[in-house]
Amino acid sequence: MNRLLDELGCDERVRAKRVLAACPSVEIPRGRAARPPDAALLVVDRGIVVVTATDSRRIAIAVAPAGDLLAPLANGEELLGLTDARVISVTRDAEGALLRTPSVAQAVIDALIASLRDRKASLANFARFPHVERVRGKLLQLARSHGRVVEGGVLIDLPLTHELLAESVGSRRETVTLALRELMRSGFVERADRRFRVRVAPEELE
Repeated sequence: MNRLLDELGCDERVRAKRVLAACPSVEIPRGRAARPPDAALLVVDRGIVVVTATDSRRIAIAVAPAGDLLAPLANGEELLGLTDARVISVTRDAEGALLRTPSVAQAVIDALIASLRDRKASLANFARFPHVERVRGKLLQLARSHGRVVEGGVLIDLPLTHELLAESVGSRRETVTLALRELMRSGFVERADRRFRVRVAPEELE
């Protein structure tokens, strides 16, 4: 959960960790789905999870690594372990204790705004056409939120699969595979150490 608390002073960080440590948590193995206990907030304590929603098929709404803060899940939503993960369910009492410290309250607000912004960007990708543009848009979004600058571009530091990308853009897996081939041929993206590297300058993501 370090990223959530990075900007806090030492004493505030210790108090916040103590509050979170008293909250219930759920372990989510890689590839398994779970729905944490009802909570005021959810904190990804370890690993990476995907927020999914299921109607006629599953769609991936957001990817949340350790330190991310999530709003309570809506009906039909659950968390999928992209890696082995642990998620803390912040109780109402714990939420109140956290928000009584101004700097912690600000960190919570900032994290929730970032989470909302990421969800809006995810949903906007569904409106793109053709499908190759959906995949391009999703890779750029993931590069902004989960990328790190490396030689030759920005590496998306997530174990992405074609299936997860398909669920993230509302396309079939086969369609995403074809779109990725086209994007690789054009030089926009390439595989690097089991990750995707987007060949753009970092300033283009701002």
